[in-house]
Amino acid sequence: MERFVRLLVTSAAGLLPAAGLRAASAAGSAPIWTVASVALATAALVAGWPALARLPQPHSARLTLALTGAVAITLATLRPGDPAAVLVAIALGFPAVFVRELTRPAPRDDLVRSVSGTTCGVIAVAAMGLWVTAGRMEHFLDLAVLAGVGIATACLVLGLSRLLPDRPWRPEAGALAAPVIAAGGGAAASLLVVTHWWAGAAVAAACAVAPAAIWLLGDPKGLGEGPPRWRDAALATLPLAVAAVPVWTAALIR
Repeated sequence: MERFVRLLVTSAAGLLPAAGLRAASAAGSAPIWTVASVALATAALVAGWPALARLPQPHSARLTLALTGAVAITLATLRPGDPAAVLVAIALGFPAVFVRELTRPAPRDDLVRSVSGTTCGVIAVAAMGLWVTAGRMEHFLDLAVLAGVGIATACLVLGLSRLLPDRPWRPEAGALAAPVIAAGGGAAASLLVVTHWWAGAAVAAACAVAPAAIWLLGDPKGLGEGPPRWRDAALATLPLAVAAVPVWTAALIR
């Protein structure tokens, strides 16, 4: 039951930004709301990533990720529509990871986990900037809605997969069914937005990959130590970071 509740929270995290962007568009202030919502989601991911990845010295890891996210969002805001902002943020974040390791006091325990976990966090946080980059592109709001539908549908399917017989293949069955059913939800949602059904299905299915991958990792309580509220914040916002890539790609193709 606790796992299902966590998936419901992640589902809401996928739908609420899309609904907020839609409401902001009606008010004529979509870019401002885009930056504000992306900054809030990035802050949640930064706060929870060290606990999720079980990084040693979480405070320095959060500082590295926060600087990466700030660069990505700032450059994406100043240069709308230019994806180079995210690449610059990653290019600055990677050296910051190694500087962090060099400044850690000896003995540097869990060195491989620290480097790999922080590097993955840099990529995830920088990817959030793609939401701002795509925010000025055509059909962005429609794609954001499709991304929200994909994440929400995947989380609900994964939760309902607990009703299947208790067999060793149950987690894999839920993870495989989530993108497929999310594609169907995206195709249905495309009837309400300005896009082709196959594009809606592709975006929703791609955005369902992150919840399915998290589901296959096992019980979220075993993913990392630390205060549950921070770990849950990262679990809820990580699918948004992954969804930024197909949303920006689809906006670029359109």
